Amino acid sequence: MPEKTIPFKIKTVEQDYSPRAEGIVLEGLDDSIEISITKEFPTPGYDMKIKEIIEKDKGEFEIILSIIPPREGSILLQVITYKTILIEVDRYHLGNGPYTFNYKIDNL
Repeated sequence: MPEKTIPFKIKTVEQDYSPRAEGIVLEGLDDSIEISITKEFPTPGYDMKIKEIIEKDKGEFEIILSIIPPREGSILLQVITYKTILIEVDRYHLGNGPYTFNYKIDNL
């Protein structure tokens, strides 16, 4: 099966200092799925973006993340932070479930 890029809409991007579990959480809505991706960082200066979502196989998807470190020489608090991106994907683009989502970091 050739890989297919899946369109998505970013709903929110949050940064928090309270402990959160890293990973992916899915919530099914009527016509779409909300996907929450949380990642832990050693300081607040990091940025996280979603490059694309690829369908690897039927019902199996990979979210390609880009992690941007803080600028060199930046003065930052030394506190663990958590970035969470909430996206929405129309079920039309996913096909019939069940769905499996994984993420991969690609900074190229």
